[in-house]
Amino acid sequence: MYRYLTALFMLTATLACQQPASRQQAATADTVPAATAQNQVAAPPDPAYEIIPGKRIGMTVIQANADSLLKTLGKPDMSDAAMGTYFNAWYSKHPGGVYQTSIYSQRNMGGKDEAITHVKTVYVSSPAFKTTTGIGAGSTLEQIQQQFNLKKTGKYNKGHISLQVYEDLSQGISFEFDPGNKCRGMWVYAPQDSSSARLSMHSGMSYNP
Repeated sequence: MYRYLTALFMLTATLACQQPASRQQAATADTVPAATAQNQVAAPPDPAYEIIPGKRIGMTVIQANADSLLKTLGKPDMSDAAMGTYFNAWYSKHPGGVYQTSIYSQRNMGGKDEAITHVKTVYVSSPAFKTTTGIGAGSTLEQIQQQFNLKKTGKYNKGHISLQVYEDLSQGISFEFDPGNKCRGMWVYAPQDSSSARLSMHSGMSYNP
């Protein structure tokens, strides 16, 4: 499973160079960089783990060809498709549970590029992924509100599990929070794409505005 998640991290490099990810990359796919000392300036994030709102997570770029991406990643752990839309998810176990990487893609039905499935949304829950300012899974709602103009949009619900959803639609990024207001995962999409901002990223969980 690590090789699927690692392939996602290194997608752009793989497509450009046509070289497979190394075993060493696979072994460190879910490793969180060590915290910097209090007075040190944090180093720029590795592009393979960088979140850029409205553009990409890692090397998976919004509007990229998802068909080529899936050939690189291999078979997803969960798939769903309907009416030219596709949802694929990969899961990676870690000591505390499971990290999820999901891609929602869509064909431009009736368009000149109808044969291409475009990436619309990328979701990750691994804390290895960070924005340039260090925001990622594990950040608090208060920390994220200092950097993004968040709007509460709804909840994911399944039994006793509830995750609150906030979005910054203008920047193209959304966050989900547990009851303790800690970020559990985030997804990136094109700015102002409200349909992608409010997708259910979890199998079996209903989204309620």
